[in-house]
Amino acid sequence: MTASTARVTAAAGVCLLAGLISFPGAPISAQQPAAPQFLTTPAQLEALDQAAARGLDYIPGEVIVKFRVGVTLAQQTRALSSLRSRPEPGRLEWIADRTARLVTGEPDAVAAAANLTRQPEVEYAHPNWLLKAKAVPNDTQYGARQWNFTLLDMPRAWDINAGGAGITVAVIDTGVTSVNATYGFKTWNGTEIVTAQMPFGISPDMDSARLTGGRDFVFWTGAVIDSQGHGTHVAGTVAQTTNNSLGYAGMAYNAKIMPLKVCLSFWDIQILRAEAGVTGYPSLNSGGCPTSAVVSAIRYAADNGAKVINLSLGGTNPSPTYLDALNYAVSQGVFVAMSAGNEFEDGNPTTYPASYGPQVAGAMAVGAVGRTSERSFYSSTGTFVEIAAPGGDTRSGGSVGAVYQAGIFFTDFNPAVVILPRFDRYSDVGSQGTSMASPHVAGMAALLMSQGVKNPAAVEALIAATAKDLGDAGRDNSFGAGLIQPRVALRGFGLVR
Repeated sequence: MTASTARVTAAAGVCLLAGLISFPGAPISAQQPAAPQFLTTPAQLEALDQAAARGLDYIPGEVIVKFRVGVTLAQQTRALSSLRSRPEPGRLEWIADRTARLVTGEPDAVAAAANLTRQPEVEYAHPNWLLKAKAVPNDTQYGARQWNFTLLDMPRAWDINAGGAGITVAVIDTGVTSVNATYGFKTWNGTEIVTAQMPFGISPDMDSARLTGGRDFVFWTGAVIDSQGHGTHVAGTVAQTTNNSLGYAGMAYNAKIMPLKVCLSFWDIQILRAEAGVTGYPSLNSGGCPTSAVVSAIRYAADNGAKVINLSLGGTNPSPTYLDALNYAVSQGVFVAMSAGNEFEDGNPTTYPASYGPQVAGAMAVGAVGRTSERSFYSSTGTFVEIAAPGGDTRSGGSVGAVYQAGIFFTDFNPAVVILPRFDRYSDVGSQGTSMASPHVAGMAALLMSQGVKNPAAVEALIAATAKDLGDAGRDNSFGAGLIQPRVALRGFGLVR
């Protein structure tokens, strides 16, 4: 790995051990869709540029504010008038009941949020935090590389429940490409802004019929596309097409995937900048997942048929907005799996929204283990960790210790070296992180729900009660209740063969 490549993978928050066996790209349609609209404004792009340049974990000038019950429009106006910019209520973008995203016009979002919190009409306010995908930089393949499923005894679990049919899992992430198409996007070629033909393709190891109800909350109103690869990898662990003599298997391979894009990648930012007439390249660490988009996606999933949500993303800032969203999802009968964080060697800070897991029956914070069932070196620990699943550990297992799935061919879009990217070719991609652990739990939840355990709290209780104890006896801060045991949990709910 070159130094420039290392910088990019660190900024993107994903380890890619790719290019070992390539899959042919899906056929590309020349037909262009009806003109979709881009969702991020030039002002928001400038704020994201500032966040990257200043190393901020929030979007400058933006806050999330929740008003108290019964607050009128006039009272909202009074509360907002406490800010120097005096924004009108019309600038509130509602993302939940009584909760809105507000562009304040003031660069110090921390100070603006603190000021709003002091107002009697406001229940809480905080910056629009930027979360990051929680992976660590660093079927022909089932036996060769999917040690994670062997560790979990998945073949015998699938004998009990063949793949979670009838359940939809929402993957809230960088997106999962759901269309075979070539788009004429503007970009900077080093000299000028040009229109480049960028092909996107559905993974050949993901049945397109099982991609349903997708939506993009940050890039545009068109089809969901993944220009970073994290969401594609996560979705593969949940529900990669299985028994098709190609590539890899998935935990709940008969479940449907609802791809919800909430994270902006380097290439998303680059395209949006060029479309807005901004020359040059953004910082390699540009992008992230705004809290406002994540919360909107959680509620969208709960309202549109998902029964499981996977959140392989997080940050170190508390936000009651996440807690509200998790409670709403569970109240709608949705189980939520969340990555516990990869910062053990960086001070081991508490990760959000995962740390809210213990407060919500039906939402679980997931730590990571490697091939030997030891805690992965990066996996965050704490009282909020509730369960463990395979996340990979290349420090002790080498490249084969990563979690592998079919993923977008990194060489085609490596921001450090590529000028005109493509996203339609796939290869073996090995990644490690609690991002990779969480979808194992989401997939297990889909199997249990398909088997008849419908209540999210009951799903969580069953996952915890049947876990294999690791580390200190009983619950501990590294593994929670222990390593998930899908077959043990499923046994007795259906025919055991």
